Amino acid sequence: MKISQREMILGVATLAAGLAWLTWYIVSNKMDEYKAKATEIEKLERQISFNQKAIKMQEDWLGELNELQKGLRVFDTKQKSVAPELMKTIKQISDKHGMDITRNQPRSEKPIGDLFELAINCTWQSDLEAMVDFLAELQQQGVRYDVRTLNVKPVGNNTGKLGGNMLIHCAYTKKPNAGKK
Repeated sequence: MKISQREMILGVATLAAGLAWLTWYIVSNKMDEYKAKATEIEKLERQISFNQKAIKMQEDWLGELNELQKGLRVFDTKQKSVAPELMKTIKQISDKHGMDITRNQPRSEKPIGDLFELAINCTWQSDLEAMVDFLAELQQQGVRYDVRTLNVKPVGNNTGKLGGNMLIHCAYTKKPNAGKK
């Protein structure tokens, strides 16, 4: 049995057509999966980029946090209450500016990670200039003190005195043996 050249060409063409059809069939079945994977890869690349930016931002934030923590007061972890010392400091600042704090009332201490916050409700009386000077000095203390509520009302008739109360949030850290050198 001899295969003619024409039959050889038809056989090769049929084989090529069959392979082309088989390739198209396999590829078309995988095309949807390929598109889904390509979309997933694109989504994951965006997520990786976002996460890398977040990691970089976290490093920056940690650097800023460390700088801010350097300005905080450090108390010993064994110290029962820091409220008296904080109230004494606030009283010293108010006395320096001629502001009369008539009553201090600390609230409960709130731990926020390694930081602690204690709110002190202060009732006060002074003139406007003393109050502004007091608030300006608290502002210059950095993140140590934050006046979140300030109520002001006139005291008496035409005395020029003001009174009210304010809620001062004091931030600090605690470390073992912080008071000892």
